[in-house]
Amino acid sequence: MGHGEVLTEPVYEEWAGIAASNAAQAATWEGSIAGMPIGAFRTLARTEALALADSFSASLGVPVAHPGDASGLIVMTGHQPELYHPGVWVKDFLLQRLADEIGATGIDVVVDSDGFDRVELRTPCFSTGVGRCAAVLAESGPDGCYACTPSPSEREVAAFREAGCEALETLPAPALLRHFGCFCDGLASACAENEDLASAITVARRRYEARAGTTYLELPLTRQARTSSFRRFVTHLTLDAARFAQAYNSELAAFRERTGTRSQAQPFPDLDVSSELVELPLWLAADGRRRTVWARTGDAPALLADGEVIVALGAEPDVALARLSAAELTIAPKALALTLFERLFVADMFIHGVGGGRYDQVTDGVIARFFGFEPPRFAVASMTLYLPLGAHEVTDAEVAEVEQQLNRLAHNPDQFLGEMEFESIAERERVTALAAEKCDLVLAIAEPDADKKTIGARIREVNAEMATLMEPFVREIKAELDELNTLRDASEVLTDRTYPFCLWDPLEVADKVR
Repeated sequence: MGHGEVLTEPVYEEWAGIAASNAAQAATWEGSIAGMPIGAFRTLARTEALALADSFSASLGVPVAHPGDASGLIVMTGHQPELYHPGVWVKDFLLQRLADEIGATGIDVVVDSDGFDRVELRTPCFSTGVGRCAAVLAESGPDGCYACTPSPSEREVAAFREAGCEALETLPAPALLRHFGCFCDGLASACAENEDLASAITVARRRYEARAGTTYLELPLTRQARTSSFRRFVTHLTLDAARFAQAYNSELAAFRERTGTRSQAQPFPDLDVSSELVELPLWLAADGRRRTVWARTGDAPALLADGEVIVALGAEPDVALARLSAAELTIAPKALALTLFERLFVADMFIHGVGGGRYDQVTDGVIARFFGFEPPRFAVASMTLYLPLGAHEVTDAEVAEVEQQLNRLAHNPDQFLGEMEFESIAERERVTALAAEKCDLVLAIAEPDADKKTIGARIREVNAEMATLMEPFVREIKAELDELNTLRDASEVLTDRTYPFCLWDPLEVADKVR
């Protein structure tokens, strides 16, 4: 994609029809989730999601839409609460547009249960040549997550702002510094008002983009994970864990074969299965860290983490659900389980990024294999925006062309006579004579009775003398190659499309999706 181009798959004009079709399709589903009829379960999940999103969004400090009820259309997207790039941010603006056009409730799922290494501003900087600089806002502890991490302190926010401004001041684009400063203003108040990092970043982002008129709702995943509907979903997976893992792993294998993916870790690892224990695509978030959740099968179903039982469930769905609810655990979904739950039971259409759209091909297969439903369709969206730094993108092909030219100069310097300027007529005449001699030698060495050893040695001598006379031209080409490599390294920095959203005006992104 070029600068400013928005990718949607399928085309945006089909999205309204997809949402309506998915809603109609969901009304025909039969079966139950841990003993509750699917229709009733879906109404419960949607009602709870709407209520939680409405409650949390009231704390954003910006105007937000009033949610509809569970019978209306719901469109969703989601991402980790990081300082993501415009290719992710554009999903929020497309969500807003679609919700407005079809009268749906738009919800962004804040995947605050995910882990991270650090939240930082990454930016080009011209301090010593063209390079990258970073300003760190927060770092995670071992097995930490966004919701498990406290909001940055006033001192940490100030240090983040100072480091970011110092880097941005080296760039010939004052607007970037202005945008970042505006974001930091909202970040300071958001961190003061919220206890966890995920909430603080979400609130800061919404305050930053408010002037673009976005009113969609935000739904933190860890809060949704504590609803009765999600706990019933966890119960359903746990009591049928072996069959779910079989569907999950089979679809992963089919995806890898279909796409030629060799790594067993892509798009994510298989679920581990032993005689009595089955890994679930779930996290237990407790004590400031995350741990993978396992199901014990057999006559005494239970959930475990780190080999220890965290709740004994029992084999009957209602009993198991009651015990899970009483334990008041925060058990959140990993990637596939997250989009499976939202797409089946909450949303009428889900908007993915490119990566999510790729792995959700596996989710489609799991839905069909485990639940027996035709999977609802989803959409994929992305966008490319470059920073306004006037960068020239140097391609590998341009570099390879000059490298090839140097190689030809070393072996066939006579081919470049027409491109060179010599300091004297005598030098040109000498090189021309050497080129003519080489031509005669090449013809001679092809004769049947030729003294190939002697002629070959002379060809090398001629090439060497020509190379010496053509050295200034060779130096020019080498200098050109060095400059191209420098420009290529710089262009990789300057045309990186993954710099954080807080370096762009939200009105610019909103304008791209209208």
